[in-house]
Amino acid sequence: MTLQPSILIISGARASGKTTFCTRIAKTLQSNGWDVAGVLSLPIIEHGEQVAKDAFDIRSGVRKILARINFQDTATNEAQTGRWIFDTKTLTWCNAVFHSSIPCDFLVIDEIGPLEFNQGQGFLEALTALDSGKYLFGIAVIRPGLLETAMQRWPTAKIIEITDPNHAEQQALQLAAELTSGIFPPTR
Repeated sequence: MTLQPSILIISGARASGKTTFCTRIAKTLQSNGWDVAGVLSLPIIEHGEQVAKDAFDIRSGVRKILARINFQDTATNEAQTGRWIFDTKTLTWCNAVFHSSIPCDFLVIDEIGPLEFNQGQGFLEALTALDSGKYLFGIAVIRPGLLETAMQRWPTAKIIEITDPNHAEQQALQLAAELTSGIFPPTR
């Protein structure tokens, strides 16, 4: 019997702790010898508010500016969704990171959103990597409003809802323990 890779969708409202969850599980699995790859979208906070986000390559530790909030609501030639303007050079770099991320034990994609699903831009190589199945577990952050679209693409995915940033790290540690002990095996 061949083990099939499992896809885990991490979902929750803005500021619910999704990136905290992904960061903690990636670090924990790496410390247990897992090959963890992909990109985290780390917030940049100024005066208590998020003003931008960085892309962080989990394998190399390289960090680059990914997006900034469009405070003036101005039009731009760069990729844009709602309040975010994305750096096209960093998106290209992220796609190269996702392309080289597989095969791996644990693939992290933080996050897939309207840029990918609705505009055909952004982390397109992340979609390809997740579709490839060249990992034991693939984890993708997807906002609640796009869960239906995600489940149409990955109908066997399991959804993990993150609701409280104060408990996100504990949820990640619990899942990491399950994964490393084999309690949460890939679909058979």
